[in-house]
Amino acid sequence: MINETSIRCFLSLARTLNFTETARQMYMTQQSVSKYIAKLEEDLGFKLFNRTHHYTVLTRAGENYYRFFSEFDEKFGDVTEQTRRYYSNMYNSLRIGYLEWLELSSVIGSALRRLKAESPDLRFTGEKHPQQELIELFYDRKLDLIITYNEFAPKGVGIKKLKVLNTPLVLLVSPDNPRAKQGATVEDFKSEPFIKAAASHETLSESKARARKQCRELGFTPSELIISPNLESAYMATELGQGVLVSTMLSRMSLHSQLLSYPVGQDEELQCFWYEDHENPAVTAFASYLKTAAG
Repeated sequence: MINETSIRCFLSLARTLNFTETARQMYMTQQSVSKYIAKLEEDLGFKLFNRTHHYTVLTRAGENYYRFFSEFDEKFGDVTEQTRRYYSNMYNSLRIGYLEWLELSSVIGSALRRLKAESPDLRFTGEKHPQQELIELFYDRKLDLIITYNEFAPKGVGIKKLKVLNTPLVLLVSPDNPRAKQGATVEDFKSEPFIKAAASHETLSESKARARKQCRELGFTPSELIISPNLESAYMATELGQGVLVSTMLSRMSLHSQLLSYPVGQDEELQCFWYEDHENPAVTAFASYLKTAAG
């Protein structure tokens, strides 16, 4: 079995052609150098040096293996340096994505401060994306971790998840809806057209099945199911009075729009997702700090 020390001894001796100098460079005795060279010759099946009392020279086999091991040593060094730079960059960076409508700056900021205290050189990138784009970027491994609702959870093998928090669900209604009178409750809107945003990689029938499931859970009997291509479109359809929409109080649209909101008495889980084979320890650390920051 050829070992690295034997190759290092061979390369040094091939360059110096001097056992004393090779022993000095390798920090070992001349006897040890001779043993490593003899073992390498035995493993390769060729004599690598011609040795006399006056000189040491490479044999033809020695010349051939010197070229081979020299090229290998150079390429090995290049690969090692490339790998070192890759892991150095990876360990010092973190790319987080979350739904563009979520109001999470305080929670993310708190988790990031804890992480930066441990890794001051960490470069953090936070990106807001529409739901479908967020999932696509995650599948393409362009984001290390994403934060989204459990309802929109990415599907696949090897994806880890951690619950960040529960957020109350609310029914959003246009103020122009004739049922939106003083003292109105969720019960007044249970037969209204129900708007639902499609999820990534989901067929229309799957979106409708998900909408019907939520309606059953909430006790709604809508006159129509309206599937919007994304969350932004769903909010716009609600503002235009085309139907009602169930969302969370973490949504900027829920917090800052003119839509009326009615608590439905249920929560939705906000979760973070990452790949279990991710080698950056900052990813799992951030997920843990995120949960703690959310309380």
